[in-house]
Amino acid sequence: MKILVVPSWYPNGKDMLMGVYHKEYCNALAKRNVQVNMLFIERERLNNPLKYLFMKKSYVIQEKGYKTYVKRMLNVEKISFDWQMKRYTKTLEKAFKKYLKNNPKPDILHAEVTIPAGYATSVIGKKYHIPVIITEHASYFGDFFKDPYVKYTKYALEDNYFTTVSRFMLQDLPSYITKTDVIPNLVDTDKFNLPRKKIKGLRIVSICAFRKGKRVEDLLVALNIIISEKKFSDVKLTIVGDGYLKEFYQNKCHELKLDSYVDFVGRKSKEEIIKILNQHNVFAIASVSETFCIPAIEALASGMPVVSTKCLGPEEYITDKCGKLVEVGDVHALACAIMEVYRHIDSYQIQDLRAIACQYNHQNVTDKAIKIYEKMINEVKK
Repeated sequence: MKILVVPSWYPNGKDMLMGVYHKEYCNALAKRNVQVNMLFIERERLNNPLKYLFMKKSYVIQEKGYKTYVKRMLNVEKISFDWQMKRYTKTLEKAFKKYLKNNPKPDILHAEVTIPAGYATSVIGKKYHIPVIITEHASYFGDFFKDPYVKYTKYALEDNYFTTVSRFMLQDLPSYITKTDVIPNLVDTDKFNLPRKKIKGLRIVSICAFRKGKRVEDLLVALNIIISEKKFSDVKLTIVGDGYLKEFYQNKCHELKLDSYVDFVGRKSKEEIIKILNQHNVFAIASVSETFCIPAIEALASGMPVVSTKCLGPEEYITDKCGKLVEVGDVHALACAIMEVYRHIDSYQIQDLRAIACQYNHQNVTDKAIKIYEKMINEVKK
């Protein structure tokens, strides 16, 4: 079985975490003896066109068990979205033709995110008679069914398999999307299986990008409520992440006089996150919407209960057995849920939390993906 993954995002440049799950997915497939590679179109911003002129336009990254073939292009979306999509598609086809010179024709093209990779991959799939599957990860995927994206989305999804990382994303789809399934994000749960020691005090941790919809400010207000209750003498919140709302969150923290209770530790590597999770006892999510939330699964894999808003993705795996769910924006309920989970921290069985996380381990997720691939290949043979 030969699979070529075409991601919209890839961890390179300044953000080495953006799309890192695509790398982990390909690595997991390779371990299952699937012949897999990745083809990525790197979109360079227009702010420094002279720098782009001297950049290497294509290169190959040797990963564990597979290769990533990268082709660079200028991102002209701010000038014209339609022009950008046309150029992206042509660039992908050019890179695909070059790929075929050194690799056999793939059995399956697997695009990650509908726009732009899903559309462009669909064009190539139809031209070269290769079945296409598209997996949607974007929290804003609903926008793809609106202008200026909708015509590209319809082309991409009308005849191809459309999979998502959680079930809720399959609700209320247009009738022309008929082949659907769920391939959740995978987590290397074994890496988080460290011996867990009893932690002194309430140690809350949250991991997210600092952008709209993550509502870290709600978590800070909830922390303020917890402290004002004066029921716990030792409380700390660690926030892992970075982004354009960093200053806003830090100012909110200062405004609430929480500086001595909150640590903004920035973006961390996976190895660092494993250690951080093992030093806390409650994981918190305050988001408006999450398609899946990988950090929450990592927290469960580490043996930690999760308190989350009802932000869709996490609702599929968080129950009273592993944490609490509260309404989005209800900061008082969020504070109460964190306190309640901490009061009963010893009642959460680490093996139960890890068992929930293991539903999303490499074996289970790749089992699901390979079954879908096999079904697609058999359909072509009929």
